[in-house]
Amino acid sequence: MALAGPGAEPASGRPCLQVQSPPESGLAGRAAGPTSRDGHGDGFGALGLFAFVLTGCGGAPPSLVVAVNAGVEGDSLKAAAREFASTRSLNVEIVDLPYANLFEKELLDLTSRTGAYDVIMIDDPWFPRLSQNQALTPLTTQSPDADFLKSCLEVCRQDGVYYALPYVGNSQLFFYRRDLMPAPATWSDVLASAKKLSTPGKMYGYVMRAAPGNPVVADFLPLFWSFGAEMFAADGAPAMASPEGIEALRFMLELGKYSPPGYAGFNADEVSAHLLQSTAAMSINWPAWVAAMDDPAKSKVTGKIEFAPLPSQKRQGVAELGTWLLAVPAASKRKDRAFEFLNWATGPDAMKRAALHGNPPTRRSVFGDAELKAKFRAFPVQLKSLESARPRPRTPRWNEIENAFGIYLSQANSGALAPDEAMRRAAKDIAGIVAR
Repeated sequence: MALAGPGAEPASGRPCLQVQSPPESGLAGRAAGPTSRDGHGDGFGALGLFAFVLTGCGGAPPSLVVAVNAGVEGDSLKAAAREFASTRSLNVEIVDLPYANLFEKELLDLTSRTGAYDVIMIDDPWFPRLSQNQALTPLTTQSPDADFLKSCLEVCRQDGVYYALPYVGNSQLFFYRRDLMPAPATWSDVLASAKKLSTPGKMYGYVMRAAPGNPVVADFLPLFWSFGAEMFAADGAPAMASPEGIEALRFMLELGKYSPPGYAGFNADEVSAHLLQSTAAMSINWPAWVAAMDDPAKSKVTGKIEFAPLPSQKRQGVAELGTWLLAVPAASKRKDRAFEFLNWATGPDAMKRAALHGNPPTRRSVFGDAELKAKFRAFPVQLKSLESARPRPRTPRWNEIENAFGIYLSQANSGALAPDEAMRRAAKDIAGIVAR
């Protein structure tokens, strides 16, 4: 959407709505691109392949163009851009794209050096690929301040150079029914509680995402890591078919016995629906779903869901990191304005306003804000999870690797493959991807 400041108002006093054509690569590119945002899935229905742009009817050229994820994270950035435009009398245009199409459009712009965007939102697993070949502008004139959480800053740099700043501090949480069970310390505790609480057709002890691609990988990695498994060995060879990796997948299938039928096709919406309707007791989930659990209009379990860090097993439990970053393309024609906006939007005051919109912050001071802590009861646990959260492997091939790995994990959960065979096939396919 184009957000016109007072000095760039269209003649009608209102912005015009223009609907761009569906991206040409929107479907064809899915095999190698991301399929859903970790917290939500695509969720855009018939409108999912369109980008919406609000632009001033007067035809004034934009002072800044920002590429945004069409979701709760992007909603906060749009509000920030509206404020930035208004206070500076600027015409700021926002290109609002569904998750998969955002990656494709940004990759195309960065590789072709067209300079279509001045600021882009980047999901942190995309960063190694999008930062290749000096496609992003380095933050050479300043060092990020120490208020940013280290886990969020670490995914903003390549070869020691920062190319982005963290905007949304996403990391997984463990959701559980505190009225039915104590907080689980280990995955063995999770399994024991799942067995005890399950009453087929009424209550399932556990629910998880196991649809192919990103959904099943996101739910599996915390379990995988806690069992001592790694995606890659020190020499870069795929290592998921280790005894620890196979044991973790076998354990996932045990949890599947106490999950709702059809869970091998579930994404975040189905998982959250079971929690909200009181038909499942536990899950891994993302902070975006916290508010719904306490909303009487959506939830049958208000006040009954508690949030905790991820359980441990052989290793200390860690969440998967899902930070959203802001960066300036090297081909931007308005770099000074772009960096002004980037630094302003990630500053403490703007980040607090984004947090009030529902975005998890990336600054320690914002997590410690008294007003926010009173409003969001999960904030202390979110901070604890985010401090130790682990990013997905930092490789430009991650989108392809995740898709391949997710296919075999989902097949194992559906009963089509034994755990050891699923992991061996995944390792073979991923070795081929890495060797390209």
